[in-house]
Amino acid sequence: MGKLLENLLKIPGYRERLKAWGILLDWEEVVGEELARRTWPVAFAHGRLTLGVADPIWGAALRFEAPKILEALNKAAGEKLFTSIRFVVGKPPAFWKRKARRASPLSPEEEEKAQREAALIEDPELREAFRRWRRVLLQAQKRSGPPPKNKAPSVSGR
Repeated sequence: MGKLLENLLKIPGYRERLKAWGILLDWEEVVGEELARRTWPVAFAHGRLTLGVADPIWGAALRFEAPKILEALNKAAGEKLFTSIRFVVGKPPAFWKRKARRASPLSPEEEEKAQREAALIEDPELREAFRRWRRVLLQAQKRSGPPPKNKAPSVSGR
């Protein structure tokens, strides 16, 4: 797993995307409850954040707030990681709506698993972003239950 992570971090832009998504996982904490209810991160690449908005009027109004949003995001990043915002009108994905519900707490074993996997990353900021991302995945697995086991299809004798 450590070698895989090392190779991923060598891909141009991967380190920045990992760090950005680590911050975007805390969307409500970074931008505030009202904005988080009306927007959701869609994509991040080359410094550009694409935000989804459910209403075109909000999308138009938020264009004037983009500098403040970028400032909050870059403050959370500790560097100028986010350089521009593009707004797109649409519906939030189902997982984003569910994210608004309180996340299930992880067991000590699950916390240890996330910590152990993140420990393979040398860079402290990336390690923390990866650990937070891994915790979100573990919480999502808890909500949806274990993945289905691969079963051979039943064959009738006809």
